[in-house]
Amino acid sequence: MNLSELSINDLPSIGTKGVTILKQLKINSVFDLLMHMPYDYSDRTEVVPIALINVDEPVSIEGIITRNYTTNSLKKEMYNLYLEDETGGIKIVFFNLKAFQKMKLQNGRKLKVFGKAKIFNNQLSMTAPEICYIEDQATNLTPKYHLTKNLKMSTMRKYAVSAVEMLKKFPLEELIPSNLLPDNINLTFSEALALVHCPPQSTDIELLKEFKHPAQLRIFLDELVAHQLGLIKFKQSIKQNSATKLPKVPQLNASFLENLPYKPTNAQMLAFEAISNDLTRDIPMNRLVQGDVGSGKTLVAMLATLQAIGNGVQVAVMVPTEILAKQHAISFNEVLAKLGFKTVCLVGQIKAKEKREIIKEIASGDIDVIIGTHAIFQKDITYHNLALMIIDEQHRFGVKQRLQLKEKGKQNNFHPHMLSMSATPIPRTLAQTLYYDLDISIVNELPPGRTPVKTFLLSTNAKQKLLDRIAVHCNQGHQVYWVCCLIEESDTLDCQDAENALKFLQHALPQFNIALIHGKLKQQEKQAIMQNFSNGNIDILVATSVIEVGVNVPNAFLIVIENAERHGLAQLHQLRGRVGRGKLESYCCLLCNDNISSQSKERLQTLINSNDGFYLAQKDLEIRGPGDLLGTEQTGAMNFKVANLLTDASIIDQANNIARQISDHYPNLIHDILARWYPEGETLSEI
Repeated sequence: MNLSELSINDLPSIGTKGVTILKQLKINSVFDLLMHMPYDYSDRTEVVPIALINVDEPVSIEGIITRNYTTNSLKKEMYNLYLEDETGGIKIVFFNLKAFQKMKLQNGRKLKVFGKAKIFNNQLSMTAPEICYIEDQATNLTPKYHLTKNLKMSTMRKYAVSAVEMLKKFPLEELIPSNLLPDNINLTFSEALALVHCPPQSTDIELLKEFKHPAQLRIFLDELVAHQLGLIKFKQSIKQNSATKLPKVPQLNASFLENLPYKPTNAQMLAFEAISNDLTRDIPMNRLVQGDVGSGKTLVAMLATLQAIGNGVQVAVMVPTEILAKQHAISFNEVLAKLGFKTVCLVGQIKAKEKREIIKEIASGDIDVIIGTHAIFQKDITYHNLALMIIDEQHRFGVKQRLQLKEKGKQNNFHPHMLSMSATPIPRTLAQTLYYDLDISIVNELPPGRTPVKTFLLSTNAKQKLLDRIAVHCNQGHQVYWVCCLIEESDTLDCQDAENALKFLQHALPQFNIALIHGKLKQQEKQAIMQNFSNGNIDILVATSVIEVGVNVPNAFLIVIENAERHGLAQLHQLRGRVGRGKLESYCCLLCNDNISSQSKERLQTLINSNDGFYLAQKDLEIRGPGDLLGTEQTGAMNFKVANLLTDASIIDQANNIARQISDHYPNLIHDILARWYPEGETLSEI
């Protein structure tokens, strides 16, 4: 019997109401129920004598009910009882119990509860503890599950135990060959699932709490292997598609490079050489260029564009913001117009008449390069012969969006070549999981003339000295970014918010134009503010990390990052990349309180000592996990059932290696592995 296909309707302990509730948690099969893994555990196996209870510590106690009575307070009915063992007694209070529940709590009954004790009115008491009804909880550690409306924890545990009993009768097939599993994982898949839901008392509870127990790792590993196999299969399927061959155009390249005011770096030319070779083939290129901040990825994109339009086809360049699209359009047009090619910027704010004319020219083939936001792939836009798509800031777009763009560009069964670019360096292991469907090129050299940004740590007590230096530079026409963690003041987080930072700076430096930008503003408002800053109309821009990906402002010489210890190294490096984009000597000020931990100081010192984004990304992965590199939205978009890129980085490499071994030596297993984790046949864009 296949538990992936067995509906939860078939579990004996679940009625119609239970089925409806579980479906709210996307639990439809017994396998789904087993995949709804505990998020925490408590040890309720040791019963503590009432006389030895420590106040405010969770404990299990057991005794005989000696007295009970009902009282009412604030529209709540309180059911009070006294529980006694051989060492003493305690008052227990429950709220709004139903009649059948009270029947189980009568005098003389033995009762076991779990909760925290308090001293109230000089009496030891416990309010609303959990009653331990399930028999096997006497010998097993107790799991905690995420719930939904009308689902109690005790009921969820009962459902999980029922699923484990079904698992024992019908163990899941072992799909990963045992010789491929790591030495520290010696459990079968079914044994691992049974243990995480019903862990014996001898299980190391701390490993379970940290999600590092071999049973948990085995389950996470299985899903990560399935995910990686899906990407391998997807990559193989891409190779079956056809694309337009785009031969090299050495004369155009030479003309382009001769007009450059500087010589490209070796890294830029190596990346372009790989792209150029891809474009000459009749299968779609699917390449990612990862370049550190300021490494010159745009030049690589221009060279790729030249090879395409030099063969008479169209190129579409997609970027995340309108202001970035306009900036790219200016840069591309300055170069391409001299060579006889037409570039257009297509964004949402264009007037209707102008937009209609642009759409008409795109369809006729009169426009060679189209640059814009997602607007360039709206339904009313038809390309004449689109053969290359370039996606800037790739980490802002998921796998599903990449596929949608490919489909939009497909014509007569020919798929466009796709070049993605990202300024977020991703360590190799993580890149294999996120971007295995892409070939990867690295641009890790700074172009000549780009001076590394000088980074320094400053106490918040020394703000006045910083303000004095800012005033000197702003009087010379230079500009400043001032970054805060929060938009508005928080009662729970002790850090500077952007709104109060704006007021502080306006009071301290009233002679300058100071503005605020953050994620809650409307898109048009953000565009206008960034445009004003880019044009030099704003001296100091107070912002949240919304400016992490932004426009080129060569006049910005300083970025101040308040509460820098609250950011990861990768994000700090991205923010630092907002300055140092011109000839000005530029600085990054990490503003912190004096009481930050020695570990935070050491971490920030790593940033001060290095301008290598790939090194910093690797350190971030080791310290904080990949969530800081990618943002939770990107990592969450993977739709994993149990695995989590934020916590399971240690086994990602193992999963990738196992998947490659299965693909190479056990290809007959791939279908069953994917079917287990993706039973509805989800497309790989949703994996």
